[in-house]
Amino acid sequence: RDNGYYGFAYQAYIIVLMISAYSIPSAISKIISGKLALNEYKSAHKIFKCALIYVAVMGGIGSLILFFGAGTIAKGNSAIVLRFFAPTVFLFGFLGVLRGYFQAHRTMIPTSVSQLIEQILNAIVSVSGAYILTNIAGNGNATKRAVYGAIGSSLGTGAGVISALVFMIVVYISRSEER
Repeated sequence: RDNGYYGFAYQAYIIVLMISAYSIPSAISKIISGKLALNEYKSAHKIFKCALIYVAVMGGIGSLILFFGAGTIAKGNSAIVLRFFAPTVFLFGFLGVLRGYFQAHRTMIPTSVSQLIEQILNAIVSVSGAYILTNIAGNGNATKRAVYGAIGSSLGTGAGVISALVFMIVVYISRSEER
Protein backbone atom coordinates (compact mmCIF):
# COMPACT_ATOMS: atom_id res chain seq x y z
CA ARG A 1 0.00 0.00 0.00
CA ASP A 2 2.74 2.42 0.93
CA ASN A 3 4.18 2.20 -2.57
CA GLY A 4 0.71 2.53 -4.10
CA TYR A 5 -0.05 5.82 -2.37
CA TYR A 6 3.42 7.12 -3.14
CA GLY A 7 3.48 5.80 -6.71
CA PHE A 8 0.23 7.39 -7.78
CA ALA A 9 1.09 10.72 -6.15
CA TYR A 10 4.57 10.63 -7.69
CA GLN A 11 3.14 10.07 -11.19
CA ALA A 12 0.88 13.12 -10.83
CA TYR A 13 3.81 15.14 -9.44
CA ILE A 14 6.02 14.21 -12.42
CA ILE A 15 3.35 15.24 -14.93
CA VAL A 16 2.96 18.69 -13.36
CA LEU A 17 6.74 19.00 -13.01
CA MET A 18 7.23 18.24 -16.71
CA ILE A 19 4.69 20.86 -17.69
CA SER A 20 6.04 23.55 -15.38
CA ALA A 21 9.81 23.13 -15.28
CA TYR A 22 11.35 19.95 -16.67
CA SER A 23 12.80 21.31 -19.92
CA ILE A 24 14.05 24.53 -18.34
CA PRO A 25 17.75 23.57 -17.98
CA SER A 26 18.27 22.78 -21.67
CA ALA A 27 16.19 25.77 -22.85
CA ILE A 28 18.03 28.20 -20.59
CA SER A 29 21.38 26.73 -21.55
CA LYS A 30 20.70 27.10 -25.26
CA ILE A 31 19.36 30.65 -25.05
CA ILE A 32 22.00 31.98 -22.67
CA SER A 33 24.90 30.28 -24.45
CA GLY A 34 23.75 31.95 -27.70
CA LYS A 35 23.91 35.34 -26.02
CA LEU A 36 27.29 34.58 -24.45
CA ALA A 37 28.68 33.52 -27.85
CA LEU A 38 27.76 36.99 -29.14
CA ASN A 39 29.31 38.64 -26.05
CA GLU A 40 25.87 39.92 -25.04
CA TYR A 41 26.43 39.43 -21.32
CA LYS A 42 23.74 41.85 -20.16
CA SER A 43 21.16 40.17 -22.38
CA ALA A 44 22.24 36.77 -21.05
CA HIS A 45 21.79 37.96 -17.47
CA LYS A 46 18.42 39.50 -18.32
CA ILE A 47 17.29 36.17 -19.77
CA PHE A 48 18.47 34.47 -16.58
CA LYS A 49 16.39 36.87 -14.47
CA CYS A 50 13.33 36.44 -16.72
CA ALA A 51 13.69 32.68 -16.50
CA LEU A 52 13.63 32.93 -12.70
CA ILE A 53 10.40 34.93 -12.90
CA TYR A 54 8.93 32.43 -15.36
CA VAL A 55 9.67 29.42 -13.15
CA ALA A 56 8.36 31.25 -10.10
CA VAL A 57 5.04 31.81 -11.88
CA MET A 58 4.81 28.39 -13.54
CA GLY A 59 6.12 26.53 -10.51
CA GLY A 60 3.77 28.48 -8.28
CA ILE A 61 0.80 27.61 -10.47
CA GLY A 62 1.87 23.97 -10.63
CA SER A 63 2.32 23.81 -6.87
CA LEU A 64 -1.05 25.39 -6.22
CA ILE A 65 -2.73 23.00 -8.65
CA LEU A 66 -1.12 20.02 -6.95
CA PHE A 67 -1.89 21.22 -3.45
CA PHE A 68 -5.44 22.45 -3.88
CA GLY A 69 -6.37 20.07 -6.67
CA ALA A 70 -4.91 16.99 -5.01
CA GLY A 71 -8.36 15.66 -4.17
CA THR A 72 -9.40 15.87 -7.81
CA ILE A 73 -6.11 14.61 -9.29
CA ALA A 74 -5.62 11.75 -6.84
CA LYS A 75 -8.20 9.88 -4.87
CA GLY A 76 -8.21 9.06 -1.20
CA ASN A 77 -4.94 8.82 0.63
CA SER A 78 -2.86 9.45 -2.48
CA ALA A 79 -4.18 13.04 -2.41
CA ILE A 80 -2.64 13.55 1.02
CA VAL A 81 0.74 12.38 -0.27
CA LEU A 82 0.41 14.54 -3.39
CA ARG A 83 0.10 17.66 -1.24
CA PHE A 84 3.55 16.94 0.18
CA PHE A 85 5.01 16.94 -3.35
CA ALA A 86 3.47 20.33 -4.20
CA PRO A 87 6.22 22.63 -2.82
CA THR A 88 8.87 20.65 -4.68
CA VAL A 89 7.35 21.65 -8.04
CA PHE A 90 7.86 25.30 -7.12
CA LEU A 91 11.48 24.82 -6.07
CA PHE A 92 12.52 22.54 -8.91
CA GLY A 93 12.16 25.31 -11.51
CA PHE A 94 14.76 27.47 -9.80
CA LEU A 95 17.12 24.52 -9.67
CA GLY A 96 16.58 23.95 -13.39
CA VAL A 97 17.34 27.57 -14.25
CA LEU A 98 20.58 27.46 -12.28
CA ARG A 99 21.59 24.16 -13.90
CA GLY A 100 20.93 25.64 -17.34
CA TYR A 101 22.84 28.78 -16.44
CA PHE A 102 25.99 26.84 -15.56
CA GLN A 103 25.63 24.59 -18.59
CA ALA A 104 25.51 27.73 -20.76
CA HIS A 105 28.75 28.83 -19.12
CA ARG A 106 30.33 25.54 -20.23
CA THR A 107 30.62 23.91 -16.85
CA MET A 108 28.70 20.83 -15.86
CA ILE A 109 30.48 20.41 -12.54
CA PRO A 110 27.94 22.35 -10.42
CA THR A 111 25.06 20.55 -12.15
CA SER A 112 26.68 17.14 -11.67
CA VAL A 113 27.48 17.76 -8.01
CA SER A 114 23.97 19.13 -7.38
CA GLN A 115 22.45 16.01 -8.97
CA LEU A 116 24.58 13.79 -6.72
CA ILE A 117 23.57 15.79 -3.65
CA GLU A 118 19.92 15.67 -4.73
CA GLN A 119 19.86 11.92 -5.20
CA ILE A 120 21.83 11.08 -2.06
CA LEU A 121 19.65 13.25 0.16
CA ASN A 122 16.53 12.02 -1.62
CA ALA A 123 17.48 8.41 -0.82
CA ILE A 124 18.48 9.09 2.79
CA VAL A 125 15.44 11.23 3.65
CA SER A 126 13.01 9.01 1.73
CA VAL A 127 14.05 5.85 3.56
CA SER A 128 14.52 7.43 6.97
CA GLY A 129 11.38 9.57 6.61
CA ALA A 130 9.29 6.55 5.68
CA TYR A 131 10.76 4.58 8.58
CA ILE A 132 10.28 7.32 11.16
CA LEU A 133 6.78 8.31 10.08
CA THR A 134 5.68 4.69 9.84
CA ASN A 135 6.80 4.21 13.43
CA ILE A 136 5.02 7.41 14.49
CA ALA A 137 1.82 6.07 12.92
CA GLY A 138 1.99 3.11 15.28
CA ASN A 139 1.14 -0.53 14.80
CA GLY A 140 -2.65 -0.36 14.84
CA ASN A 141 -3.86 0.93 11.49
CA ALA A 142 -2.12 -0.46 8.38
CA THR A 143 -3.59 2.24 6.12
CA LYS A 144 -2.36 5.01 8.39
CA ARG A 145 1.12 3.45 8.47
CA ALA A 146 1.14 3.20 4.68
CA VAL A 147 0.10 6.83 4.23
CA TYR A 148 2.67 8.05 6.75
CA GLY A 149 5.35 5.96 5.05
CA ALA A 150 4.43 7.44 1.65
CA ILE A 151 4.54 10.95 3.12
CA GLY A 152 7.99 10.22 4.55
CA SER A 153 9.15 9.04 1.14
CA SER A 154 7.75 12.15 -0.57
CA LEU A 155 9.67 14.34 1.86
CA GLY A 156 12.86 12.84 0.44
CA THR A 157 12.11 14.23 -3.00
CA GLY A 158 11.70 17.71 -1.56
CA ALA A 159 14.78 17.43 0.64
CA GLY A 160 16.85 16.40 -2.36
CA VAL A 161 15.68 19.36 -4.43
CA ILE A 162 16.17 21.82 -1.56
CA SER A 163 19.71 20.60 -0.86
CA ALA A 164 20.66 20.76 -4.56
CA LEU A 165 19.12 24.22 -4.87
CA VAL A 166 21.03 25.51 -1.85
CA PHE A 167 24.25 24.11 -3.32
CA MET A 168 23.59 25.76 -6.69
CA ILE A 169 22.77 29.10 -5.06
CA VAL A 170 26.02 28.97 -3.07
CA VAL A 171 28.00 28.20 -6.24
CA TYR A 172 26.21 30.98 -8.15
CA ILE A 173 26.90 33.53 -5.41
CA SER A 174 30.54 32.47 -5.08
CA ARG A 175 31.00 32.72 -8.87
CA SER A 176 29.29 36.14 -8.90
CA GLU A 177 31.74 37.41 -6.32
CA GLU A 178 34.66 36.24 -8.49
CA ARG A 179 33.59 38.52 -11.37
